[in-house]
Amino acid sequence: MQGRLTAYPPDQAAIACPLDPAAALRIGRAVGDGLRLDHPSVSRHHAELAYRDGAWRLRDLGSKNGSFVDGIRVHDMPLARACWLRLGDIYLEFSPISAAEAEAAERGQRARRVSARTARLDGLAQLDDLLEASLRGVVELAQCERGFVLLAHDDRFAVRASLALTPAQLSSSAFSGSVSAIRRALDQRRSVVVNDIGLDPWLASRASVVAGEISAVVCLPLLEGRQALGAIYADRVRPGPAITTLDLELLEAFAETAALWLAARRTSDLLASVESGLDWDAIVAAHEATP
Repeated sequence: MQGRLTAYPPDQAAIACPLDPAAALRIGRAVGDGLRLDHPSVSRHHAELAYRDGAWRLRDLGSKNGSFVDGIRVHDMPLARACWLRLGDIYLEFSPISAAEAEAAERGQRARRVSARTARLDGLAQLDDLLEASLRGVVELAQCERGFVLLAHDDRFAVRASLALTPAQLSSSAFSGSVSAIRRALDQRRSVVVNDIGLDPWLASRASVVAGEISAVVCLPLLEGRQALGAIYADRVRPGPAITTLDLELLEAFAETAALWLAARRTSDLLASVESGLDWDAIVAAHEATP
């Protein structure tokens, strides 16, 4: 029986790891060819997953913060069904799968890689076309439902394109997206991915996130060096597949192409289009003024 393990490091893309019955998987902060989880709550050599006597088993390797199966601390336990593991503060989803299910998952990954390669931006000449194609590409690749694009001008940002969000929804305090994820992506100049809001305390308590029942978020900064030209934001309410490190690699390549386009075509028309967008600072102020 093959298996699938998906780790959910906080504020990062999920790490999808296929499990081979013929090879044990070591998990820890300093493992070599196993699953590396770079988090202070995880021991250097934390746990091991191996297929023995017809079942997958989780064995703790003397970790400091323990290994848990569905909330129960364990030392050596068979995993007969799909379950949640926790190593230190990192949650992992384990599923035993058939060979057919493993092949179907691989086909899905190949299809998404093809989709990323065919979603080209280099033939576009107009800003509106570029923004729409970029946004749709990110929403589709991340398997989200809605999103928008921010563009920078001087010291402010403006919403310049949106999908499944009306201007009224964006400009009012009713906006249910994650302002915090966007701020983090812009301030730290890095992508922010949250696959399960409930597992990320910095978002789980946000009123907008709770009210909007958001399940997953991705925000990609559009960078020229260290300068933020804008950002692409997408989220979803419905359950969906994890946004993995492979997905993020494709998404970031897509965002990089969009940023190169913007950097190469900065004109007065582009700046004027930003001026005509919805002021992001005003959106945030209205949003945060709501109790």
